Amino acid sequence: MDDTVIVRRKVRSNFTTLPNELIRDPNLSWKALGILVFVLSLPDNFRLRLSHLSKQKKSGRDATRTGLQELQQAGYLRIKRERGERGKFSHTTWLVSDQPEYRDHDSPRSDFPTTVNPTTDNPHSENPTLINTKGKKN
Repeated sequence: MDDTVIVRRKVRSNFTTLPNELIRDPNLSWKALGILVFVLSLPDNFRLRLSHLSKQKKSGRDATRTGLQELQQAGYLRIKRERGERGKFSHTTWLVSDQPEYRDHDSPRSDFPTTVNPTTDNPHSENPTLINTKGKKN
């Protein structure tokens, strides 16, 4: 008979407490959950950057970016970019939560634009009426 054994040790310092709802959220992949757990373990005043996050694990920049996109879509992450007087990005704020607070489907997001499988219009396959260009000239 197979028995499952879960070994837990008591940690007294340098740990992060997470709600089980977050860990069990079926909307998050293992990749996105791992990134979120890592980010939530950082100090509150930590300055997050994609380049820094992508170097922390062996997944790389693109995998980290797609994990962050997934967290944004699920509402756990919002990245706000502010522009200065001349239109250049001057300040970036990462808002991270252990619950999906940042679901905002109405506002456009340009933080990580998706270029994979763009949507296109479906043209009608019927035969359209053609305009006669050989009419009488006055």
